[in-house]
Amino acid sequence: MPDGRSGPNRRRAGVTEIDAGLVRRWVRGATDALRRERAALDRVNVFPVADADTGTNLYLTLREGEHAVRAAPDDATGVELLAAAARAALLGARGNSGVILSEWLRGTALEARRGATAATILEEAARSARAAVASPADGTILTAADAAATAGRAAEDAGGGPGAVARAAVGAAREAARTSMTEHPVLAAAGVLDAGACGLVLVLGAFVAAAVSDSPGTMERVSLDLIVRPGRGAAYVPPEPVSPDASALTGPGGLELMFVLTRGAAGAEHVAPRLRSRLEEIGDSVVVVGGDTGAETAVWQAHVHTDRLPDALDVAAGIAGTGTLAQVHVRHLEAADPHEWGVVALTGAPALAADLAHAGAVVLLTGGFGATVDTVTPDDVQRAAASTGARRALLLGDTAGASLDGDPGPGRGGGDLDEIIVLDAPTDVHVVVALAALGTAPGGVTPREAAESALAGLRVARPVDAGEAGQALARLVGPADAARRPEVVTALLDDDAAPVADELAAAVTRVAPAAELVALPTGRPGRTVHLGVETAPREGV
Repeated sequence: MPDGRSGPNRRRAGVTEIDAGLVRRWVRGATDALRRERAALDRVNVFPVADADTGTNLYLTLREGEHAVRAAPDDATGVELLAAAARAALLGARGNSGVILSEWLRGTALEARRGATAATILEEAARSARAAVASPADGTILTAADAAATAGRAAEDAGGGPGAVARAAVGAAREAARTSMTEHPVLAAAGVLDAGACGLVLVLGAFVAAAVSDSPGTMERVSLDLIVRPGRGAAYVPPEPVSPDASALTGPGGLELMFVLTRGAAGAEHVAPRLRSRLEEIGDSVVVVGGDTGAETAVWQAHVHTDRLPDALDVAAGIAGTGTLAQVHVRHLEAADPHEWGVVALTGAPALAADLAHAGAVVLLTGGFGATVDTVTPDDVQRAAASTGARRALLLGDTAGASLDGDPGPGRGGGDLDEIIVLDAPTDVHVVVALAALGTAPGGVTPREAAESALAGLRVARPVDAGEAGQALARLVGPADAARRPEVVTALLDDDAAPVADELAAAVTRVAPAAELVALPTGRPGRTVHLGVETAPREGV
């Protein structure tokens, strides 16, 4: 691993100054390795959830760091580049494995800034990554990080320099990845190696490759073959994992919630343990990374799998206090084959977020649960779109309330998305109707065409008090529908408006007896009802 310095002209014994070129080559090489092998890593992803995205999450996380390094000034030092990569990875981390990798990088950057030796850097990276996980498991990326740190320390204590430390670390991490199947029952049952551990070996291997090259173009390619068949040229084809049942797929937490928390640095050391403990009470796969940034604010990224989304959001809001949340990301944990289209939905209705996620969208929550949430940015949209695993993504929601000046896609310089299409869906009713249309689109109709067709036939009322909902529905359906027949009535109900659902069902029976009523809670306080009616041309008109 790279060595560090604690000041412009200070070095510790046995420590050399971090080379900025080496850091650039390493981050670029590691990102390229994860990009090439992401599909293979996804294929063997069975723990902690068999959602087939560990390779993608590791790649997307490190790609954020690579973007930051590429954008850094030409005269940035190695320490500054490491710090930039770690911070960007933390803010853009995806999934359980990506969040852990971001904390491993943060530990690396912190110790480099302090001027630690190579072995100490590896030790702190492993320690901080393990501490970030509420319930660490053996045979995972954490085991590989520990093995790398132990081997690096032994090599340094034996008089080896940074190169010897790095080579020892790669060898030990590789062996940990190769034996991960024997250390974890889920991996043993599936007959696969741990995807996260394999990913860390690629990252470490890229450092060694970068250290022996003069430029990115001369670096040896790092691949999964490095892990399973060191020294051979044949490509590694991972075995097919067993097909998990539904309970193995989602466990006790069917939704993935991630968010970035920014608040004052005072008391920052207590935030991560407290947040980790509270989230573990309501979910699993809990990881919280980050902390004091050395400025006036501290930043954390949190990750949890849960079926108690409102409770998890309450935890986030309570710990945020006077701080802010950003990238509040909700996704349904569901293994899926690669697909062409994905959906990103913006909403300020926390209960609706769960329904939208179960319907297949990656949801960005914009508020509605007692916390100040930063404005959605193009980067937020791009990260969410990448999380769909699709080549194309539809963006649904109130984009007027987001900071999307200019095109929010495709992915920045990564070539991972062909396009992000923004549809005119200014209310939650529009979002629900458009997303529902995707699940019923006939063959030969693209998701975009299906959503646009449904929205073209949608009429939305202004939000009304629960006491006025029946009358508002009658006006919305009204005599103006002589040429079109109502098919579906969508009603979104704030918390205190829930009792009006029966009244609305009776009103639908009176004014549009052939229509179906879809009533969903928003999870927001208040008595407001949001109504929409989907219509279709009457026969013969």
